[in-house]
Amino acid sequence: MTQVDWPSTETEIARKAFLKGNERAVTVLISAIQNKSQSLNSLESVCSLHDYLSTERFELEGRMDFNYDTILFSLAEMMKRDLIEANDLQGLDPKKVSKIKAMSLF
Repeated sequence: MTQVDWPSTETEIARKAFLKGNERAVTVLISAIQNKSQSLNSLESVCSLHDYLSTERFELEGRMDFNYDTILFSLAEMMKRDLIEANDLQGLDPKKVSKIKAMSLF
């Protein structure tokens, strides 16, 4: 989809859901880091945490930019990970919501 396919009202709804999903992703990440850091007891566990952080950072940075070409995929991934809910998409074109819901199942 392109920016032309997104009226301003839908763009605002999608951006809010996108930002909400990203905020929740950061919260989930912080919680996971806190849990993992409590079990650090060796160099191997520190290296494992480092690897985890590197992977999560790479994934998080890839999800932080609102992009019209990939927004449906981004929202679907957020829905799949329980970072947003269907009601966060209320007001979007029903076809877009259906696509997001369908993609979130995979």
